Amino acid sequence: MEVKDGRAAQGEATQRTLRRHARKLFAQKGYSAANTNELVERARVTKGALYHHFANKRELFHAVIEDIERDLVERIESAGAGREPWERLAAMCTAYIDACREPALARMLVLEAPVVLGWKTWCNLEQKYEVAAFARCLGEADALPEPPETLAQVILGALTTGARVIATASDAEAARADVQKTIDRLLAGLRSTAS
Repeated sequence: MEVKDGRAAQGEATQRTLRRHARKLFAQKGYSAANTNELVERARVTKGALYHHFANKRELFHAVIEDIERDLVERIESAGAGREPWERLAAMCTAYIDACREPALARMLVLEAPVVLGWKTWCNLEQKYEVAAFARCLGEADALPEPPETLAQVILGALTTGARVIATASDAEAARADVQKTIDRLLAGLRSTAS
């Protein structure tokens, strides 16, 4: 039993190492230019170990995106902690926009994930992580005009579009300010209909 537990722990450690190094490599080079030979060299594992844990580069990228999604949700929920629902929602939205200003996150989550993983898989990940986080927050607000999950999906749609606008803008700071104003107006409108 101990041998099996030891192997499982070693396997989990190898998988974490691969995801950590893959995340850095995808951030630096992008999905297309990231090379599995370079990855296994950086991670100091064999190609056999890589393919034991991940069927292909796309599956590894999917695992990295899930790691990023978990980190992002933790970050946005932390930004809104201890506030009443509408103020928490505004803080979460601002934290999302700020996170997506980071080049590595913008590249992988905003620009590449929908293309590499496909629209449906990417939407399912957003549903599992960000939509769920925003819906939990909205579920605590009074007199919502729509169900929390519907509002969460619409808000996240605006945020992801805003994140793409920022990521592809020639003046990212100006674009970020414009996106923030738009999100603030959207939230103010939703809040006024809930009052």
